[in-house]
Amino acid sequence: MAAPLIAIDKVSKSYGGALALNDVSLEIAAGRFVALVGTSGSGKTTTLKTINRLIDPDMGEVRLDGRPVGDEPGPQLRRGIGYVFQGVGLFPHLTVAENIAVTPRLLGWAEDEIAPRIAELLDLVALPQDYAARFPSALSGGERQRIGVARALAARPRVMLMDEPFGALDPVTRIELGDAYRALHDKLGLTTVMVTHDVSEAVLLADRIVVMKGGRVLADDTPRNLLTGAADPYVAALMASPKQQADRVAALMARQ
Repeated sequence: MAAPLIAIDKVSKSYGGALALNDVSLEIAAGRFVALVGTSGSGKTTTLKTINRLIDPDMGEVRLDGRPVGDEPGPQLRRGIGYVFQGVGLFPHLTVAENIAVTPRLLGWAEDEIAPRIAELLDLVALPQDYAARFPSALSGGERQRIGVARALAARPRVMLMDEPFGALDPVTRIELGDAYRALHDKLGLTTVMVTHDVSEAVLLADRIVVMKGGRVLADDTPRNLLTGAADPYVAALMASPKQQADRVAALMARQ
């Protein structure tokens, strides 16, 4: 059996005496799309950020491709891991092309490598080539998020970390971008770990869902298995919400 690409091994983290992560262990194989779900304060984002060392654990170890992430300086590690978060964080004073080029330039790519990569990424995220010269202020929220994905993919990372990447978007754009990203994940053979509070989003996009509460992992299984047979009452209630919403919509439609 192949070793996991990402291994989180007995990780704990406290803030001011409050335990944010409590002995968390996860293994994620290459090519998987894993969603971390749970209520606010469950430890989802803290878990995610231990992978790229935005947060260092107090105890335990995180390994990427068998190597402890702590062996590498944080900035250097993060240049090889894609990271997309709510609000995107594009540099407002840089054009779209300059935003996408940030990591390749930090890695020392030649300029004649960067320009074709920018063009390739704009195609990948389904934006016209003339967007390269625009500034973020001229883009819609969905367009900015697409550029955020393009920037995260610029240096061809194997791993993508996504923290509520579509949470600030309207429902139609959110679904559209979620589906578009899942297609990119499959096309590029990425390994994706996504934090979301939207259980329906996790069910529709992920291969595997990890349910967290109080800094612990309560469940870790496929969407289908969690929807049909979660033993823990909290997990069962959380996973019931997509079906309840679908049933309510079906009942409303039946009244027409």
